[in-house]
Amino acid sequence: MDLVTPSIGLIVWQTIIFLILISFLSKYAWKPIMKFIDQREEKIRISIEKADLVQKELKMVENKKNQILKETRIKRDRILEEAIQIREKIKHKAIEEGVWRKKAYRRDKKIMQGERKMAIQELKDQIGDISIIIAEKILKKELDPNQKTNKQEKLIKELVNKL
Repeated sequence: MDLVTPSIGLIVWQTIIFLILISFLSKYAWKPIMKFIDQREEKIRISIEKADLVQKELKMVENKKNQILKETRIKRDRILEEAIQIREKIKHKAIEEGVWRKKAYRRDKKIMQGERKMAIQELKDQIGDISIIIAEKILKKELDPNQKTNKQEKLIKELVNKL
């Protein structure tokens, strides 16, 4: 059991060496290590602050983006609504114009038919007048005053029947 239990001299020397080591480390190594740890801690703190700042800016940008998208959607909807209204106005105007043109076409067609009938009647009247004039001339040439009255009456009756 001697191997497991250290002697008092060994414990004293180990304590002295430990205290010398602690004093040496505290004088020469502890300050640079603590300075390095403090610098590292400061860098981490600054990085966290920057990350928080970036995160806040990112949220602001996200909010601004959402606001712009919302405004854009509103403008898009308004433009689409205006386009639909314009389309409906054009459609109604085209329908009204079509109805108006159809009425004008029918009116013009009736007028043209009336004028055509009048022209045909006028031509018939002129043809009748010309026929009578021609018949008179033919009768004057053909009929001699010396001929019988029966022959004249017969020709006149034939002409009247033809008309």
